[in-house]
Amino acid sequence: MENVVTVIFTDECKAYRALSTLRHSRITEGYAVLEAAIVAREKGKVVFWDGFGTQGALAGEWTTGGLLGSMIGIFAGPLGVLLERSIDSIISMPFTHEVAEQEMGLIQSTLFSLDEGQMALISIVQENNVSVFNYVLSQLGSQFICRHDVIDVEAEIDQAYEVERELQREARQRMNNQRQAYFKNGAEDVRDRIRHQFDQLKQNF
Repeated sequence: MENVVTVIFTDECKAYRALSTLRHSRITEGYAVLEAAIVAREKGKVVFWDGFGTQGALAGEWTTGGLLGSMIGIFAGPLGVLLERSIDSIISMPFTHEVAEQEMGLIQSTLFSLDEGQMALISIVQENNVSVFNYVLSQLGSQFICRHDVIDVEAEIDQAYEVERELQREARQRMNNQRQAYFKNGAEDVRDRIRHQFDQLKQNF
C-alpha cells in the first residue's frame, strides 16, 4: 500500500533526526520512502524547512512539483490561508486528531493538528505493514500519526487546485465588474477633478 504519512513533532531536533533516519534507510523490509519533507508552523503560516525527493534533492529544488511539492505549495499559498479560516470556524467543535484525519483529509488535518512552533514530517511511503513504520516513527519521538492513501491525497490536491482556480476566476470577474461600474459612474468625476487641478495650475503661472 502506498500512503502519505504525516507525523507531528514538538522538538526540532527529533524532527530532523527522523528525517535523517528516513533519508538513510529509505528501503527496508517493512517499508520504502519515496519522498519526505519537514514543514513547520511559524507565525501562523505553514512553511517548508527541509526534505528529500526521488533523486535525493534537498531544500526547494523539488518542491515545485510532485505530490509532496503540491501539498507544500497549498500549505504556503492563498488556498492554505482559506483552509485555515475554514478550520478556525469549526475549531470550537470537539474534534480530536483522529476525527480530523477522517473528516478533513490530509491537507486540512495537517493544518488542524500543527500548532505554532511544531513540525510535521510528511512522507510518501510504500508499506507492507503499517505497524512497522508506525513503530519507527514512535521511537523517534513523534506525537501523532496521520495516514492517507496516495490516491485520496492526489484527489484532494486536484480538488484544492480546482477551488483555487475557481476563486481566481471569481476574483477576476469581480474586479472586471467593479472596474466597469467605476468607469460608468465615476470616470467623469475623476476627469473633472483632474481638469480642475490643471486649471488651478494654469492660474498660478
